[in-house]
Formats: sequence, C-alpha cells, structure tokens
Amino acid sequence: MSNFEMWSLIVGFLLPPALSLIIQTGWGRRVQAALAFAASLVAGAGTAYFQGDLTGRRFIEASLVVLVAAVATYQGFWKPTGAAAAIEETTNLGSA
Repeated sequence: MSNFEMWSLIVGFLLPPALSLIIQTGWGRRVQAALAFAASLVAGAGTAYFQGDLTGRRFIEASLVVLVAAVATYQGFWKPTGAAAAIEETTNLGSA
C-alpha cells in the first residue's frame, strides 16, 4: 500500500467524527449523504494536494478511497460505538 492510499484511508477514517461536528440531528438522510459525499471530494482533493499529486486521476482515486473508508468506518465503528451520535447530539444547535 502506498503512502497516498494510506493517507486517504486515514482521512476517511477520521471524516465521520468531523462530519458529526457539522451535521445536525434534524437533517434528512439525503442532506447528510450529500454532505458526506461533498466532504469526501474536498478531503480527496486535500489528500492529493498534500501528497504533491493533485491531478484528475489522483483526485478521483483519493476521493473514492476517502468516501468508501468513511462509509465503512462509520457503519462498522463510529455508529456502533455511538461516538458519532454523541458528537452530533453535543453539537446540535437545536439542543442549546
């Protein structure tokens, strides 16, 4: 596994709790999914840029790896542990 792939996976692993800081509990699933997709594109661009290879192909590769890693780790780790939900609830503007 290359450094590029490893950093994309790390960013994907850390993306769900970062998104939980932004996402509000009252938002619909479509809005949350669109935000996760957009954040994966931004994170993929950042990963490719900081690896010194921000080309179209590397951007797509990094974005896809980040997206798949984020979805997988959200479903397999962040959601079952309740960490993402706890962050969302704590940062929910409606609960203030």
